[in-house]
Amino acid sequence: WWPREWRFENIQAALVYLDSAAIVNSVIFTAVVTIVQLTLVVMTGFALAKMQFLGRNVLFGLFIITIFVPFQVVLIPTFILVRNLNWIDTFMGLTVPVIAQTSFGVFIFRQFYLSMPNEILDAAKIDGANWGQVFLKIVLPLSGPPIAAYVAVAVLTAWNMYVWPLISTTTKEMRVLPLAIAGLGSQTSQTPPNIAMMAVLLSTLPIIVFFILCQRYFINGLGGALKE
Repeated sequence: WWPREWRFENIQAALVYLDSAAIVNSVIFTAVVTIVQLTLVVMTGFALAKMQFLGRNVLFGLFIITIFVPFQVVLIPTFILVRNLNWIDTFMGLTVPVIAQTSFGVFIFRQFYLSMPNEILDAAKIDGANWGQVFLKIVLPLSGPPIAAYVAVAVLTAWNMYVWPLISTTTKEMRVLPLAIAGLGSQTSQTPPNIAMMAVLLSTLPIIVFFILCQRYFINGLGGALKE
């Protein structure tokens, strides 16, 4: 496990073999999916927890049901839909189906907001604040732990995603980093094994560092959401 000799020149060689476009695509893909998903699940979770409207419980039940549907079941219908929209080999086709997978996040934030005292929100409404002001000035500042937890999960999932990018993209210009890494290990690849392993390390290291920095918030956020 511990190398006998350190060869730092492998880092530069691995960066040469890795496609820079794949790195950029992975960064954009991860950022877009994380930001848009986070926006959707925070607002939806708050609405399902604190706002009264017709069909609220039924809507939440539908979110819960989709958690138990395996991704493989909806893979082909999703691909057909994306193809009919002419989104193959586009960022829309790459990101939108992933962004739509918000059931887990909605559950996490709904459970967190259920534990938030209604007296805080009622006091703000008595002072003349509308729902938007309550959400932006009171709810969001108190939502740090679950937001950090969800960001950690979303970033890890998007950065390592392989199956959907493999299906929804066909050109080299649109592939993400996991696809580029898989190409280095194919039988037709001429990449030396040591360079391929260094490429895997370089692609994994940022996400490991990110998770180490966020693990405290990740554990606290999930704990606070699930204790209900």
